[in-house]
Amino acid sequence: MLRLVAFAVAAGLALAGVQPVVSAMTGEVAMSWAFSLTAPAVLTAAVVFGAGRILNRDDMVQPPWYSAWLLLPGSFLLAGAAAMCIFGALVEFTLIPSTMWVLLVTGGLLWMAAMVLVRSHSR
Repeated sequence: MLRLVAFAVAAGLALAGVQPVVSAMTGEVAMSWAFSLTAPAVLTAAVVFGAGRILNRDDMVQPPWYSAWLLLPGSFLLAGAAAMCIFGALVEFTLIPSTMWVLLVTGGLLWMAAMVLVRSHSR
């Protein structure tokens, strides 16, 4: 179940991250605006997915019962970054990129720290 959650967070961020490029292809926003949102979102999704794969120890161990509580803050912040990508696909508002960067950095760090804690406390 934990692997499914780790994949879903990375996949959701990556899918939302490409929305500005799709919007730019239809002429809704500028291509430079789209890439300024897409590149960091997809890169963060790749790092989150890669960290999950590296820290994976298969089914040899069981994660602790509080795993979801550890992963919750990071996943919500990464979902907020995904929402900024979707908003950025609709309008070019100057506050969107800086908000997305803050959400990506804090969410990515919290998510990876939680994954390290969950994996190190698994028995």
